[in-house]
Amino acid sequence: MRRVEIKTPAKINLHLEVGRSRADGFHDILSLFQAVSLYDRLTFTLTDHPGEIIINGDFNCPPESNLIYKAVQLFRKSGAGKEGIEVSVDKKIPSEAGLGGGSSDAAATLKALRLLLDFDPGEAVLLDIAAVLGSDVPFFMKSASAAVSGRGEILEDVGTPPSLEGLIVRASAEGISTAAAYRAVDEAMGSGKLSQGLLTKEDMISSYHSLPPSEWPFYNSFMETYRNHFKPIEFIYKLLYDSGAVFSGLSGSGSALFGIFPKHGSIDKAEEALKEQFPFVERIYFLNSIPDALVI
Repeated sequence: MRRVEIKTPAKINLHLEVGRSRADGFHDILSLFQAVSLYDRLTFTLTDHPGEIIINGDFNCPPESNLIYKAVQLFRKSGAGKEGIEVSVDKKIPSEAGLGGGSSDAAATLKALRLLLDFDPGEAVLLDIAAVLGSDVPFFMKSASAAVSGRGEILEDVGTPPSLEGLIVRASAEGISTAAAYRAVDEAMGSGKLSQGLLTKEDMISSYHSLPPSEWPFYNSFMETYRNHFKPIEFIYKLLYDSGAVFSGLSGSGSALFGIFPKHGSIDKAEEALKEQFPFVERIYFLNSIPDALVI
């Protein structure tokens, strides 16, 4: 039986500035996305029942609300066949952590279906579908390092990333709702408590390649908003620096944070110590590319 497998990575936001809410309800952003070596693994097979979609995995939502399910539906509407599809997901990227796990799974689904169903609607159509599925999905269709603007659909490849490794830390299994996070940002903007326009896209890209992480001028609008409301996030942020990180930040709207460590520094000791305190600690490195789907 024809089967397609793909491993699809998490991302971290090295920089994330959120603009004001637009008329369509979205927010403009300026961000630097970096794919990292924390993966979900998805296996796709055909079933004997046309039209069905089966998703196996540890998810906290009904199958119909899952981005994998929605990606299959939209791919079929692009002209693909109606064969039954079963997807098994070995999920390692935590949900509601700001690591893009759901978006990454959706992008992986579009790539895998192209092989599984032997149907290619073309890159432009796939990117349009990706943008409909979610603001972060187009990134996972393309490069491993990108400057991201608009609501997330405008991507500029920033070239080969520096060779860096770090740790991703999450205080608990409890996530942060993206909608609630954006409401908090809107409130902070309305009261003039949120910095804006401190870094241009050109400066962001230049700093990424020309400066060591200890001198990166990057920040996260959500981090500024959370400082007085989510004490565990502020605690981990400072703890990563205390553990030897040369740069620390919040990924997306949280709740995961990351620390970048020097090549010959204290990451081994930091990883061991942090694993004694927190339920989720993953060692990661920056990716040069995003894996392709494979027929097996």
